Formats: sequence, structure tokens, C-alpha cells
Amino acid sequence: MSVPLEPPLTRSAVVGHAINWGKPLTTGPRYVRTPGMSRWHRPRHGVRYPRGVSYGLWCGQAARDDGRLLTADQPPAGDAVCGTCEGRAIGAGQDVQPDGRPPLLFSPARLVPPKKCPGSRTVWCEELAWNVGRCLACGTVCPMRSSGGPYNPRWGLTTHPPGPDLIPGCPFHAWRELGVQDGRVSCRCTHNLGGQA
Repeated sequence: MSVPLEPPLTRSAVVGHAINWGKPLTTGPRYVRTPGMSRWHRPRHGVRYPRGVSYGLWCGQAARDDGRLLTADQPPAGDAVCGTCEGRAIGAGQDVQPDGRPPLLFSPARLVPPKKCPGSRTVWCEELAWNVGRCLACGTVCPMRSSGGPYNPRWGLTTHPPGPDLIPGCPFHAWRELGVQDGRVSCRCTHNLGGQA
């Protein structure tokens, strides 16, 4: 039985050289365990790389599928299960909660569009008229204004909510590491891969 996996969001910055970020997995095994682990764990997210699959676990550890990774729908009777993984996975809604237990709650970081467009207060726009531009990140037409002060002046779009054409969030960086290349706004990790998402 496979379970839905979260996107592999990270707060790590994009580095300046090309990186193979792999392909995020949307489903994975319910329990995993490497030969060196003392208990079964629940995968939070997974990424398929050219040399195999790596799972990030709810407790913060990682497990790489090098051909020796054990997977299970239910751990064998008597085997220990990581309590942090179990509680967070159930609390986040990844799996059903066993009957008779008190409700568990956990709120993970998810790929949810931001309340403020990432193109706000930037020059990522197509100027349409004097002081009016179309945001390249979401397609919204909004005013352009100067901001800052005499020692740090800036010019750009006003703060606005994301429009209906907001670019999709990167499964690794959401909307935190955006940049402009060739007149398009996208995640900088995509830039490093030559436009390959």
C-alpha cells in the first residue's frame, strides 16, 4: 500500500552551479527501514535521482534506497516504530488515525500559494504604460511606485495578492527562490538546469 508524500520543500538556498534536483515523488511506501535503523520510519517526501530514490522521514532523518531498503505496509509484530514519524504522519493526514486514540495534529510546510505575490516590490514586469506594469510572476496589472529612501531607492510593482496566473511553485523551494531569466520568472534551480523543471 502506498501513501501520498509531501513535496520536498527546503529552506536551503539555490547555489550558483547546476544541480540535479531529481524528480519529486507523489506516493511512496508506508514504512521504510534501512539495515542500520533500529526502528521503522514513515517517509514524508521522496525524490528520484539518477542513481536511486531518497526518502526524507517525518523525524528528520533520510533513507536512501540502495537496494537494501526495507519497505512494509505494516511493520512485523514486535518491531519498533519511530513515534515521531508515526505521530507526525497521522497528524498531518498522511494516513488514517487508529481507532480509540486521541486526535493527533501536525501542520507541515505545504506547497500553498503565498498571500503576497512574489513579484510584489520588484521590477519583474512588463511596463504597459506610465507607472503601470503586468507582473511576470502572476499576470496581474498593477501600479508601479518608488519606495525606499534617499540612500536605498527602489522602483517596482506595488504589493499585490497573487493573480490567477501565478507561476507554479517549485517542489523544492516553493516561491522563495524566484528569479528572472529570458523574460520569464521561475525558480533559480530551474535556471541552473537550463530550463528543465
